[in-house]
Amino acid sequence: MASSATIFSVVVIAACLGSAAATKPLNPVHSNTHIVEFIKTSCNVTLYPQLCVSSLSSYAGSLKATQSNLVNVALQVSLVTARNVSVWAAGMKSRRALMSRRERAALGDCIEDFGDTADQIRQSLAELKKLRRNTFKFQMSNVETWMSAALTNEDSCLDGFQVAKGRVKAMVTGRVQKVCKMISNALALLNKFAATEGEYEIDV
Repeated sequence: MASSATIFSVVVIAACLGSAAATKPLNPVHSNTHIVEFIKTSCNVTLYPQLCVSSLSSYAGSLKATQSNLVNVALQVSLVTARNVSVWAAGMKSRRALMSRRERAALGDCIEDFGDTADQIRQSLAELKKLRRNTFKFQMSNVETWMSAALTNEDSCLDGFQVAKGRVKAMVTGRVQKVCKMISNALALLNKFAATEGEYEIDV
């Protein structure tokens, strides 16, 4: 498990499985309106489509209308969200007077879970950068496994607070649930991309 120091030294950028037919990429030269429509259509496979659209639309100016590029951005957005929660959790843990011993222990476990999530999402992003058609299925299987594990880590964090009560639990729950939703959406888009079997341009 990663130590709390890992939270400050790595870029943590942390369950729904979705699949759909491949979407043929558009010509790279398109207006933001076309990209936003592409995002909306792609997000229909997620459990939280509104969150998916709102979190990705701000990147419309730099996105290509390809599933591979969309997946890459979705993973990075998940990591950014998780980083914010990680920093918050590490800062909260230092405020010992606000928490019971049980809450401090649960939060410490969460920080380790965040570190593991960071590693798994970073592994996923690294693998996406070196996709090859002849090993596409194997590589995508690895990425799906890592992202599923990242989601499980966040669930484990929440499990640790099941026996805790109070305002700290509520603050942790709200933040971690948002990270779970972001990873869940990224995983759904990932599964949709995996369904293409590398047929279209791989440009992550």
